[in-house]
Amino acid sequence: MTAPGGAIFSGIGFWATDMPSGAARPAGGQGFAMSSSEMRAMLKKAEDLRQTIGTQYRTASYLSRADPPADEPASNAAVNGQNGVNETGRYYEGHLRYQFGYLTELISRLRKALGITEAVDQQAAADTSTKRGIAE
Repeated sequence: MTAPGGAIFSGIGFWATDMPSGAARPAGGQGFAMSSSEMRAMLKKAEDLRQTIGTQYRTASYLSRADPPADEPASNAAVNGQNGVNETGRYYEGHLRYQFGYLTELISRLRKALGITEAVDQQAAADTSTKRGIAE
């Protein structure tokens, strides 16, 4: 998810202060520094919130597909007109999509700062399977 000027957290770093890789910040770098336990707690909250927002997003589409109760000007305007029910529903969907993207990038940055990366996890799983003789 990107903001008008690029990535939401563009130019902002995340450091786990008690991790070997988190000890040295880049020169002039701006960002967030916290202990790995604080960062893990934030990661858990962000993952839970992203899951909740994902569920809300999947059901929010109903809010932009309402049919007017009658085929007459007042009902049509209230449902399909400017600031009507369907337009408001589409706005809400966009808002949820933005929040989901924000949390996705935050989770990615926190995982990276903690040394938790999907590629590393996948490689570790592949190595474990190969060592057990369960090559895929």
